[in-house]
Amino acid sequence: MPLATTKGKDVAIAELVKRRANQPEKIDNSKLYAGSPMHYYCKACGHLAETLPESHFSRPKQLCEECQALKDLGWLV
Repeated sequence: MPLATTKGKDVAIAELVKRRANQPEKIDNSKLYAGSPMHYYCKACGHLAETLPESHFSRPKQLCEECQALKDLGWLV
């Protein structure tokens, strides 16, 4: 599925507003069994940014793909 930013700034910002208004139910990593994957959420819209194995060493993504594209273009509000 192509990123909303490919359809222009107005469409991309409208999609961001929709994502912010429709928050998913977040998974509480602290309540998962040992060895379960860790879920990280976007700082801009609150949707899933990345799921990593529990033993990961790298820093998780702070933004989902859509919000990262907005930031790269200087459109993130």
